[in-house]
Amino acid sequence: MLVGELKKGRYVYYHCTGNRGKCPEPYAHQSIFTETFAGILQELVIPGPILERLGDAVLESDRTEHAARDQAIQRLMAQYDRIEARIETMYMDKLDGRITQHFFDRNSATWREEQEALRRKVRDIQTAAPAPIDQAIDILQLTSRASELFLQQPAAEQRRFLQVMVEKADWKDGTLRTTLFEPFEIRRHSNRGVVEKKTRTPGQGAIWSFGSPAWIRTTNLTGFTMLRSY
Repeated sequence: MLVGELKKGRYVYYHCTGNRGKCPEPYAHQSIFTETFAGILQELVIPGPILERLGDAVLESDRTEHAARDQAIQRLMAQYDRIEARIETMYMDKLDGRITQHFFDRNSATWREEQEALRRKVRDIQTAAPAPIDQAIDILQLTSRASELFLQQPAAEQRRFLQVMVEKADWKDGTLRTTLFEPFEIRRHSNRGVVEKKTRTPGQGAIWSFGSPAWIRTTNLTGFTMLRSY
């Protein structure tokens, strides 16, 4: 663990707490960590033209998923209505004396249970709907500004910012190793893949692949909420 210490009333240096004995890591000025974290957040940046195309892809994905959910709900409700019609027909048969009360009660109870199961499936589809599309597009745009926003904040706010975005951070041999929370870590790895591809094949346009754009809208948006507050 590192702890910050104020020197000469104005400079902040970080050093090991020494909890596990003497540590070989030297004192490091706060600016080193600030610049390093800003560089890590810079890895989330997507070029403007690519960002625009991804926004279009998210919109298209939303239309496709919305249509699929509507079709699924329509199929379930059609089954529900068929069962309801069956119960009504059976009720008329009971009134006309073609079936007994016992037969009606037993079968209608079974069919009502089937209807309730169908209603639960409809509710599950409705509650499992992804985040609103405007939030999905915002998370694309705002995480691309994460480094910029981070540098604009005082130290206390920078710490809160990092607590939202960084899952794990280790400092060793003057190197900061980090793992971000999803979906930021996914974005980071995707960006790195593009850079590597461009390095291997200079002069060729990179292909930005995020898989299905739906991942942006179904992941935990806690980090997005924090970003939006800036």
